[in-house]
Amino acid sequence: MCCCGCSDESSSKVEPTATDDEGMSSRHTEQVFVTNRSCTDLIALIIVIALAIGYGFLVSNTVKHGDVYRVVNGYDNCGNVCGRVTKGETDPQFSCKGADMTNKRYLLMTVDVNGVKSRTCVANCSDQHISFLNRCIPKEFSETATSMIRKLGLDNFYREASRDLTVAWRELIYLILIALAISLGILIAFRYMVQWVVYIVLIGAIIACIGGSTYLWLAWYKEKKGVERNEIPEDDSSEQAYFIYAIILSVVTVVTLLIVLVMRKRIALVMQLFREAGKAVYAMPALLLQPIYTYLLIGLTVCAWVYFALWVESAGHIYMNRKNHIHFKKDDWIIATRWYNIFFFFVTCEFLLGCQHMVVALAVARWFFTRDKRQLSLTVTRGFCYLVRYHLGTVAFGALIIGIVRLIRAVLSFIQNRLKRYDNDLVKGILWCCQCCLWCFECALKFLTRNAYIETAIYGCNFCVGGKKAFQALSSNILRVAAINSVGDFVLFLGKVLVVTLTVVSGIYLMQKKEGLHYPWVPIALGGVFAFLVAHCFISIYEMIIDTIFLCFCEDCEKNDGISRPYFMSRGLMEFVENSKKALQHMDQTAHT
Repeated sequence: MCCCGCSDESSSKVEPTATDDEGMSSRHTEQVFVTNRSCTDLIALIIVIALAIGYGFLVSNTVKHGDVYRVVNGYDNCGNVCGRVTKGETDPQFSCKGADMTNKRYLLMTVDVNGVKSRTCVANCSDQHISFLNRCIPKEFSETATSMIRKLGLDNFYREASRDLTVAWRELIYLILIALAISLGILIAFRYMVQWVVYIVLIGAIIACIGGSTYLWLAWYKEKKGVERNEIPEDDSSEQAYFIYAIILSVVTVVTLLIVLVMRKRIALVMQLFREAGKAVYAMPALLLQPIYTYLLIGLTVCAWVYFALWVESAGHIYMNRKNHIHFKKDDWIIATRWYNIFFFFVTCEFLLGCQHMVVALAVARWFFTRDKRQLSLTVTRGFCYLVRYHLGTVAFGALIIGIVRLIRAVLSFIQNRLKRYDNDLVKGILWCCQCCLWCFECALKFLTRNAYIETAIYGCNFCVGGKKAFQALSSNILRVAAINSVGDFVLFLGKVLVVTLTVVSGIYLMQKKEGLHYPWVPIALGGVFAFLVAHCFISIYEMIIDTIFLCFCEDCEKNDGISRPYFMSRGLMEFVENSKKALQHMDQTAHT
């Protein structure tokens, strides 16, 4: 795919070149998007299925030795769960286990003079305690928090805030609908007015950098003169801080200006990709529903993970300690199940996100490489069918790789927490560097995996081949990729900020007319959170669509020359090809004949 980056630096256009031996067979082929496919990465899919089976086995084994109510309600010294009927043990050593604690719902923990902790189930908390999460908490421990809450005027906050939400539920629904309408309006603006949006973003960033640098240099000069005239004590002066900040922001300003100057021609490609993404969304509105399904499934996955985590934390084999108190000790299998639960959660979430990316890539790639787009029908549905029939293994491959990296990061975080008690700066620095490197590697891996899905969507290849093709395309177009990911992502981020801001402003206007509210900011803030979720669902899909169109553009340049093999891209994208004039003339002549 070196052809995508073979244009000289003075031009932002792509020069088509002859394809390699692999592409020669497709020289006389009309369609680039492969329809005759086979299943990819079956081994990875089998591994994920095996992981699911193993997960079910470990969880079922853990459930036998666990009880969620041990964590929720707590248990006494005999292992009896408060507020529940506990099953007894056959071993005489644990004869006290098996009592009926239905009328004793609260767990009271006490410490004697020797420091021995004792747990008892009680019917009600005494005057010296307050009930919280089925526990009796000593008042001296809660007085500090209570006094702080009272000082802040939040002693009745929960009750009054709940009442406010009950009163303003209609306005909250209105805010969600407003966020939805604004999000759709921004999508329309991305298609028809993206040029103005990008220019405003770039000019605003440049003005902010120059203005901030000027302010810091003036503040430094003022502090310096104040010290020289003895108007400001030297110890209270911020001259050095202003000097450092001014230098840093000045460097950022220079770098920003250089980037804008170098990428000024490639920014036009970013704007055209936004227009093409708008066309794709207009032709396939079902694309906007994909994030909704995905995040609903991820939400269910989070709930399932928390539920099984409670089972794991409550599980253990019964034993009696030196104080004759019954506890539950976790063996190696249960500890392994804890980490397995985390790993499977990571893999499941990445698998669901990968399925969304693959469906979007399949739909957009098929739309891009179809000349008569009026013949397309049920493009997203067919993309989903392609995913289920051929490419679940590829998605499983990417999910496994990212899941393993995230598990390693989780293990490092666990080690860091365990080592906090030891004051060893060298070990802390090494672990921090490892975490930073793994985080960067995970971000790069996610980016490469997403683009590997796009190549798989185009050619029907496996994950490794798709990753190789994606890496070649991205490395050959590194400046264009930088422009797309910097300018494009920033524009999308500003779109989300705009949705949240306008929704919050609308909430302020609506809540001013609503009477009987104690804390109007509560429904307004909740509306802002919902607005961000709505904006993220609708606007973030543009990132995958733009990446797909960009790689399709590169593949179109490689497989075709615009004359003997006409391009699939639109006339707008064709302007960024080196032989655009010849290709456009040939297209016009073909259309007239």
